[in-house]
Amino acid sequence: PGDELAPGDAIGRYQLTSLLASGGMGQVWTARPVGSGFARTVALKLVRSEMSGDENYARMFIDEATVASSIHHPNVCETYELGKHGDRLFMAMEWVAGDSLAGLLRQGDALVALDLRVAARIIADACAGLHAAHETVGPDGALLGVVHRDISPPNILISMQGQSKVSDFGIAKARYQLHERTKTGEVKGKFAYIPPEQISGSPVDRRADVYAMGCVLYVATVGLRPFGNGADALRKILLNEYRAPRDLYLDYPEPLEAIIANRYEVMAAYARGLRRASRAEVARLKSEGAAGTARLANMRIARRWLHRDHDKIPPAVKGQLAEAVALSPYLEKLVAMREELRQLWTRT
Repeated sequence: PGDELAPGDAIGRYQLTSLLASGGMGQVWTARPVGSGFARTVALKLVRSEMSGDENYARMFIDEATVASSIHHPNVCETYELGKHGDRLFMAMEWVAGDSLAGLLRQGDALVALDLRVAARIIADACAGLHAAHETVGPDGALLGVVHRDISPPNILISMQGQSKVSDFGIAKARYQLHERTKTGEVKGKFAYIPPEQISGSPVDRRADVYAMGCVLYVATVGLRPFGNGADALRKILLNEYRAPRDLYLDYPEPLEAIIANRYEVMAAYARGLRRASRAEVARLKSEGAAGTARLANMRIARRWLHRDHDKIPPAVKGQLAEAVALSPYLEKLVAMREELRQLWTRT
């Protein structure tokens, strides 16, 4: 088939329902299996037909599916199937109904930081998934040496249940890869989030992902990229030239700043540090007396109510919800309700 696909078209045993994204090399659709009693919606990643003759890209696509299907963890997007329809490769993956961290951070053309505890929870959960990827073993029982190499806000998804999931292992590295390894001088990954060794062409291991997650934590809690973006970011990364969060915000928690500055050896240590920092922030709120207790109460109200339909929330609760928008871990509803609650808060 050509690339003029439409809802209702069949790819393998799946029927396309809606186009999610389209790029130079492929497309991602939502789809449902046909002829199955269990019609679970999946995300179907398709190689463009004109790319099907590119042997190295086909191998890279197969590698992505092979690496991703080896990882099983609640905080990693599942990969269900790799197939071929005509001359087109496709991959069936878990469909995460929600938004990416990039979507949560963006308001128009600007980046807006999340509440510190919300950001810490999202990234701690993503760390758990990434640690599972790093610890994945092959049939021989040896580590596969998986390195994601593209940890960034677009590749951290948040489900309707507020669960973080690492996605897109498209440029991941593992020891059994079929496709050609990165050429000398070729930099893979988003410039704002890659470590110095990845820029210089040195061998990378799991610590490259830990570094990238520190950059993600900075963006999520500060609302700025630590090194900016584009080619100039590479120079700043090599020089480690960035402004510490507490230089920008005096009340930024020291434990979170320490986590950003610390290049942990493994993701599990990173996640533990984030959870400690989050608990310390809750303790700080409690120590503030009535004002801090009120903020915690609003957060708990949000936990109870933000998973419900907006028209079913009692009017008396809506004002408290508006105040608690930045505190609630139910991030899926914050995406849909953010503007409506902001308008509500402005009117009250």
